[in-house]
Amino acid sequence: MGLFSRLVDANSVPTHKKAVDISSPLTGKVIRLDDVPHAMFTERLFGEGVAIKPSGHQVLAPFSGTMLLFPELANQLRIKAKNGLQMQIQLGIDSHLMMGEGFKRVIKQGEHFEQGQVLAEFSIIKMKRQLSSILCPITLLNSDKIKGLQAHYYQVVAGEDKLMTVYI
Repeated sequence: MGLFSRLVDANSVPTHKKAVDISSPLTGKVIRLDDVPHAMFTERLFGEGVAIKPSGHQVLAPFSGTMLLFPELANQLRIKAKNGLQMQIQLGIDSHLMMGEGFKRVIKQGEHFEQGQVLAEFSIIKMKRQLSSILCPITLLNSDKIKGLQAHYYQVVAGEDKLMTVYI
């Protein structure tokens, strides 16, 4: 676990003003960020969070907000909620090497979106063929501004199940 971990469990919820539930943007199995085979995520360089082993093919907006960054390769999304939380969704490990093949942007950088809206689509088959890991880290880029994050480790359905609870 990273040096400045904000992960908490049900028995160690910090004193907070507000608890915000974040919907899962992907369908699949939620795992610990520590199990992602890349130091940038295990060391929390992109913030605290979880990873999902995807079983679907779409990225749904976990909240209403704005697309901050969505490069042409379409393998990474950075989004901002109306409450200021900033999230990064990385589709696979080292997926930039696929040069955009198998990834499709549905909305563009700078556009606003509503919770549950499709943001991107991807080919899980191409990811499995070309990547060493299809794990998709989902991190809060500004997790240093929160009091804690409780991850919910189970099988999730995009847009239906809670992925994490953020304590502000």
